[in-house]
Amino acid sequence: MSLKKIASAVMMVGAVSMANAEVCKETPGSITCGKGTVKSLAGNGMVSVNGTTIEGATVINGMLTADDASFSSLNVNGSVSLMQCTVSSGAEIKGSLKASSAKFESSLDIYSSSTRFVNSKANGNLNIRHIDDLKQEVFLDNNSEVGGDIVFDDGHGKVYVSGGSKIGGSVIGGEVINK
Repeated sequence: MSLKKIASAVMMVGAVSMANAEVCKETPGSITCGKGTVKSLAGNGMVSVNGTTIEGATVINGMLTADDASFSSLNVNGSVSLMQCTVSSGAEIKGSLKASSAKFESSLDIYSSSTRFVNSKANGNLNIRHIDDLKQEVFLDNNSEVGGDIVFDDGHGKVYVSGGSKIGGSVIGGEVINK
């Protein structure tokens, strides 16, 4: 590889990092992102996203709070709060999820005892994966919708449906409780 190509690659990486730095501010234990677009997002601790578009993977080890954000893919080990957000491809959350006015374009894998949708939609399946807690609950409130199946791997799930919410598929390994 020529020196010119190497220099170009280094400059490109630097430009991408600088573009991310203008949108996201990192301090020890937290990342805060504002309006703008970044290629990807990875962080540990508290991550706050407001008005940000993440074009690639988002990987968080800690707590994610997002408002008016767009994610390509989402992988979080910790609790998640999404308000007016869109996730265009797969999402895996190992912790509690509260989604308000959010949209998941694909299937969603959750490892948690509690998942709450408020005026939110999952186009694919909602898979509630195995955890050590026997009690796993999904709350669908205020016109929320799951387009596919809701599948509880452990077979002891409860889905609480209220406020005009709908399930397009079946509930497998759990029961539906209409409120």
